[in-house]
Amino acid sequence: MLRFNYFAGIKIQQICRLCNFVESDKHIFRMKNEKIGVFLSAREVREEVFAQATKDFGQWIGQTGRTLVYGGSCAGLMEVIAKAVKDNGGRTFGVVPEILFQHDLVSELVDVLFRTANMADRKQTMIEESDILVALPGGVGTLDEVFTALSMQSIGYKVPRIVLYNVGGCWDDTLQMMYNMTKRGLIRQNVMDYIRVANSQEELVAIIEEK
Repeated sequence: MLRFNYFAGIKIQQICRLCNFVESDKHIFRMKNEKIGVFLSAREVREEVFAQATKDFGQWIGQTGRTLVYGGSCAGLMEVIAKAVKDNGGRTFGVVPEILFQHDLVSELVDVLFRTANMADRKQTMIEESDILVALPGGVGTLDEVFTALSMQSIGYKVPRIVLYNVGGCWDDTLQMMYNMTKRGLIRQNVMDYIRVANSQEELVAIIEEK
């Protein structure tokens, strides 16, 4: 496992640039959206559909030779997706805040570990290290990550595209809340334009791979 103290100023791009490339037919090329940033729950979920969709998406990431960028916890859906990625030949970048080390909650499935000072640093690092951001079923932490990325994008920061994977309608209420706030003038319409919604893995893959 490669380990980096991100908050100490060490960035993976400066040390291992070849990690962003794959080799095929003797040609080196950059895979489109190779690093998939995933926001999701670190809890054991009650609905099997959430776990199955997470596992299926992790399998796709691994089978296509992509890299998972995620929170690096050994709990809940985070461990489900990391295991699926690793079992299918993919790599994992775990972005782990210091407090998870104190509680012994760091996954052993992480290939490259970014050790961050706190949750704010974790979000910033995930956004910087990802080519696209996908939100799976999650709780307050996932909501915080999604809205942080949206707020950054809305005021002009360069942020990867944000996709809500609406497994079992898990994002329906959040989207309705945002539509209502937009109608009432509390959210600018262009903020909603930053969000893509996928209701199946086929739709999610199409968004990730679209030109």
